[in-house]
Parts: sequence; C-alpha cells; structure tokens
Amino acid sequence: MKKTLKWIGIVVLPLIVIMMIFAFLGKDEALNLQIKNVDLSKVADGNYVGKYENFRWSNTVEVTVAGHRITNIRPILIQSGRDQLFGELSKSIISKQMTAVDVVTGATASCKGYLKAVELAFK
Repeated sequence: MKKTLKWIGIVVLPLIVIMMIFAFLGKDEALNLQIKNVDLSKVADGNYVGKYENFRWSNTVEVTVAGHRITNIRPILIQSGRDQLFGELSKSIISKQMTAVDVVTGATASCKGYLKAVELAFK
C-alpha cells in the first residue's frame, strides 16, 4: 500500500505542478493589457477579425461595423466556458460603442484578453 501511494505521488504530483504552471502561464501579461478605444468614425463598414494570443487567454472574434457603429461581435475561438461572460462584454461594447469597457471582477485576465481581441480587429 505504501509503495502504491509513493508511486502515485511520484506520478501525480509532477502532473499537478505542470497543470498549475500551464493554468497561470501568461496571466500577468493578460492582467496588464492596456485596452484602447477605437475611433469608429475612421472604420469602414465590414467584418473585421481580431486575434489575441496568450496561452489560455487567447481569443479570436469577428466584429461587424455598419454606419461607423459596432453592430455585432461573433466569437470565433474563445476560452472554453466563458460564453456568458463574453456575451455580456459584447453587449457592453455594442451599447457603449467603445472597446475600453469595465471588466468583471474575478475574471479580469479573461475579460482583457477578449477586449484586446476586439480592439485588434481594427488594427
């Protein structure tokens, strides 16, 4: 029994450490992102794809502009399990017509990664 526990510890513990490292890799970069507003008066009508790549905070979105207004944001590739959060962010962006909107406390890195993808759609 002790031998089995020892081997489980030898195999499982390193896996847990690796998973923890991966879980937080890139988080500081995402937390420190500066989200800039876009001058929509200079943006022509059309669909724009924005991609922010940073480990698990990576997102790809398609932003639709009509009449110099953001009319839709469609997720192409987003963080798993963040559909509702990003849906609320999209509503806020469309409502305020700006990319620098308030983020959700406790999900700052995820929100900033999503907002950066929207901002980058216009670059």
